[in-house]
Amino acid sequence: MTNREILASLEKASVIYRTESGEGRQVWSDVSMDIHQGEWIVVVGPNGSGKSTLASVLLGLSPLSDGQFVHKQNQHRLTRGVLQIPDAQFIGDTVQEELDYLPNGQNLSTEARKEWYIETLSAVGLTIPIERTLNTLSGGQKQLLNLAAALAAQPKILVLDEPTAMLDPAARNEVRQAVREAHKQGTTIVWITHRLEELADATRVVGFGEGRISFDGEPRAFFYGEGGELPVMTPCMELGFDPPFVVKTAIGLLQQGCQLDLLPLDMEELAKAVATLCP
Repeated sequence: MTNREILASLEKASVIYRTESGEGRQVWSDVSMDIHQGEWIVVVGPNGSGKSTLASVLLGLSPLSDGQFVHKQNQHRLTRGVLQIPDAQFIGDTVQEELDYLPNGQNLSTEARKEWYIETLSAVGLTIPIERTLNTLSGGQKQLLNLAAALAAQPKILVLDEPTAMLDPAARNEVRQAVREAHKQGTTIVWITHRLEELADATRVVGFGEGRISFDGEPRAFFYGEGGELPVMTPCMELGFDPPFVVKTAIGLLQQGCQLDLLPLDMEELAKAVATLCP
């Protein structure tokens, strides 16, 4: 798929969770994938398909039951993540304490550190006082703070598990813009989501189904299928998803015999594609 450097690889990986009764529940079976430098991978799949397990494995929170997780030397130290439950990641009691645990600001002077606090928070659209206690923050503010801390560590791989699930539309846009900036600076993104409109940022889509990878390819192939003709069932539909509005509109136009110069992933691309139909 790409000649870029491989940062991490999963090879025939399996994960079995032990239940309270001692029985094993297999959540992954024979999962293999490479993560390359500079990719933006969006991971999708139905509930219980194993997509969130990927975040746990990459962040070292879930051991493999079988197979291998191979990463570049010291790469695990350069992987940071934002999980679904914000409180599970906090270390300090205040915003300032949470940021002070990051190595980036520990050697700064008092004045420089104040500026660094502001820059770190504003990168994700937060303007809260650093004295605020974490238990007074809203769920969305907590998630944005976790993202700010992860970005401030300047990781090689940034793993995000449903990072916009608790956010309103404005905050979701702030998160996506902050991650786009990190990606432009060379950070590799692994973004796990159920919001299919977020695939528009992806360079690659990995689809999980029943603990296995059922699709691994480009976003347009995920939504529209491979080849010249629109298939009856696209990979998106095979995973049980209802395509987003933009894709459904484009598919409707294609089924009516319209020729689109571009298979759109977002509203901007849809507007360009429809504009070519108008004389």
